[in-house]
Amino acid sequence: MNNDKLNEIVKRLHGDFFVSCVGPVRSGKSTFINKFMNLKILPYITDDYLKNKILDELPQTSAGKQIMTVEPKFVPSEAINVNIGDINMNLRMVDSVGFVIPSALGYQNDDGPRLVKTPWLEEPIDFKEAARIGTEKIMENHSNLAIVLTSDGSFNDFTKEEYDEVLNEVVSKMKTLGKPFVIVLNTAYPKKEETIQMVEEMSLKYDESVYACNVINMEEADVDQIFTLALSEFEIETLTYKLPEILDVLGNDIKLKSDLNEIIMSKDLMARKVKDVSKITDKIKSIEDIEDASLDLDGGNVTVNIIIKNDYVKTLINNLCDFEVNTKADLIKALYNGHRALILEKQYGKALESCNETGYGVAIPTVENMKMLPPTVIKQAGRYGVKVEAIAPSIHFIKVDIKSSFAPIIGSLEQSKSLIDSLDGDDSKIWDKEIFGRKISEIVNDGVKQKVYALPETSKEKLKDVMNKLLNSNRNSLIAIVL
Repeated sequence: MNNDKLNEIVKRLHGDFFVSCVGPVRSGKSTFINKFMNLKILPYITDDYLKNKILDELPQTSAGKQIMTVEPKFVPSEAINVNIGDINMNLRMVDSVGFVIPSALGYQNDDGPRLVKTPWLEEPIDFKEAARIGTEKIMENHSNLAIVLTSDGSFNDFTKEEYDEVLNEVVSKMKTLGKPFVIVLNTAYPKKEETIQMVEEMSLKYDESVYACNVINMEEADVDQIFTLALSEFEIETLTYKLPEILDVLGNDIKLKSDLNEIIMSKDLMARKVKDVSKITDKIKSIEDIEDASLDLDGGNVTVNIIIKNDYVKTLINNLCDFEVNTKADLIKALYNGHRALILEKQYGKALESCNETGYGVAIPTVENMKMLPPTVIKQAGRYGVKVEAIAPSIHFIKVDIKSSFAPIIGSLEQSKSLIDSLDGDDSKIWDKEIFGRKISEIVNDGVKQKVYALPETSKEKLKDVMNKLLNSNRNSLIAIVL
């Protein structure tokens, strides 16, 4: 996703971000904040007083199992303007103690659990519980974007399994809150094949963006990518697709429109977040005749603007006309043919639809089709009147299923069964099989044509007479005898 679209998300929050670093203890949360400040904030501050103030506010970091962060901390104490790539925002980082890993050091004394006082309760409570409550309050009340730090255990004394046990709780809590977040896998080996595979597995497991990096050696490009992924996790409220006008007026029998509708309606591409829409636009742009599919974000409302290639219009016109349109004369011919087809469609379209659906359809004659007969004087019960008659041709469509078969003798029983087995359950494949140098579909179609052409003219006339009598005699009983 390009930065223009991410800037729209920033505007949605009026440019103010409170970014919490949460996750298991000893996963690199404080280190991440230190590296972020040294990469994105401190180099651009010219005021020595402000720079020293922020340096004093940075959280402590160290290696080992000892818990270093003992209370939540806002860094810097006031929001500061920062550029993430081309995205400008006002930002404060929020450091947290995190959820405690049981084998960590620093949350117990020799006598048992370490008790601490908190702003939330009058009585001292277990450090482990205080860490959880404080971290959850940061997640819930003091941030609108989160960086969830975890590790594979490659740089300290904890195992990946210990981190995963706590990470499951953190991710579950974040999903419950519905706030956007990205998972950062802190590892000593971000480029190893095993780590890349681990990131893919975590992305599938949590259905969230996961980024692997060595936090202590993190570079500015890593920070930009992490925040880009985090911003793409924002949920959308509505998703609208804006098709080109020429596709709007066409039916789903046009391949391009059918392909687009298949993507739009696909359950595998349901969009909940901004990143999901990006996947959809990538899929749309993979269609041969699509030039681009761009996003417009207005708060939580997303519009996908679909643009077709210029050459497609000419191809579409040629396909619709069934011939090449190169000159003005070709264009007039196409319009004239379309005009004639439109007249026929108005007259017989509904009747044909009815015939396809029910087996029978009739085109009701219009006033223009009626032929007036000369008026005649009639007498009834001693009184006289004038009789006006008209004849109106009605076109009747009857769908008849014509059976045609072809049964060549091809050899033994095994050979016949082998031919059927080669279809793999798809009976339509037999149409393309060739026997005697011709496709079976052509041979069977010839049989259909023969039956149609074999119907005698006298039989056609009789069918017409039957319909005339049924309609004009006001009787609806019919007995048919076919000899």
